[in-house]
Amino acid sequence: MNRFVIPIATAMLVLSLFCLTACTATTPAETFDTTAGVQAAQWGENVTITLGEDSFRYESDGLPNHDLPEKFLIPKNVRSQPFSDDSLEDFNVVLTEEYLTKSPIDVTLTLHPSYASKTQETSLGQIGFILSGARLFNDYENMDRSIVALDDNIAFDFDDSEHDHAAFVDDCNGHPLQDGSSYHYHGIPTCIVAVIDVAGEHSHMLGVLRDGFPVYGNQGANGVVVTNADLDDCSGHFEATPEFPNGIYHYHLTDDEAPYSIDCYKGEVTASTGG
Repeated sequence: MNRFVIPIATAMLVLSLFCLTACTATTPAETFDTTAGVQAAQWGENVTITLGEDSFRYESDGLPNHDLPEKFLIPKNVRSQPFSDDSLEDFNVVLTEEYLTKSPIDVTLTLHPSYASKTQETSLGQIGFILSGARLFNDYENMDRSIVALDDNIAFDFDDSEHDHAAFVDDCNGHPLQDGSSYHYHGIPTCIVAVIDVAGEHSHMLGVLRDGFPVYGNQGANGVVVTNADLDDCSGHFEATPEFPNGIYHYHLTDDEAPYSIDCYKGEVTASTGG
C-alpha cells in the first residue's frame, strides 16, 4: 500500500517546484522599483525631485510650466452644478495672470509601490503630481461623484475671432479652484502629451500618483489608443513602458469616456507632505 505514497508525494513536490518557478515567471511583482522611471521622467524646470533610498521628494510652486489661457470662467456659486446649464451671468470672467496663485507642493512619495489588498477610492483634491509642476485631480467636482468636470465644461466666446473666449476647464484639461489656487488636471494634459509623446509609441510618464505608481497618457504599446475598456477599475494595467521596459503596473488617463482620470488607487497610499 505504502509503495504508492512516495511517488505521489514526489510528483506533488515536483509539480509545486515547477509552478514556483514557471507559473510565477509571467506574474507581475507585488512590489516595484520606480527609481529609474522617476530619474528618466521629463520633470519641468519648476519641479525639484530629490531621490532617497526608498522614496523621493517632489517640490513645486503648484503652477504649471505650460501656456495658459488668458481668461477662465469661475462659477459664482459652486453649488449651482452642473455648470454646463448655466449662463455667462453665472460666472466671473477672470484674467489668468491676475487670478491664478501659487499653491506650493511638497510631498514625499514611495519609490517602491506595492499592490494594496483592497483598492481605495481617490478623493477630491490632489491624487497625483505631474511633470508640469501642477496637480492631478480625479474626475469629479462634487463629493457624490455625480458631476464629471470634463463633461460639465462650458465656454463662451466674446467675439467672432475665436481668440477672445473663456472656459471653465481649459484646452489642457485643467483649471484652478474657485479662489484661483491649486491649478489641476481632470484628464489628459493635452499640452504636455503633445510635447513628450511620440506617434506609434507608448506614452511617456506624466507623473506619479499618491500610491507611487506612474501615470501616462492614452497611448499604449505601439501607440495604440488606450480606452477604459482596456484597463481595470482603477484605470490601470501591467505593461512595458518607455521608462520601465520590463513592465510595471501603471495608470492611463483616457479621453473616450469617463473616467478620464483615476477613480481608485491600485497601490498602498503612503504619500506624506513635507520633507
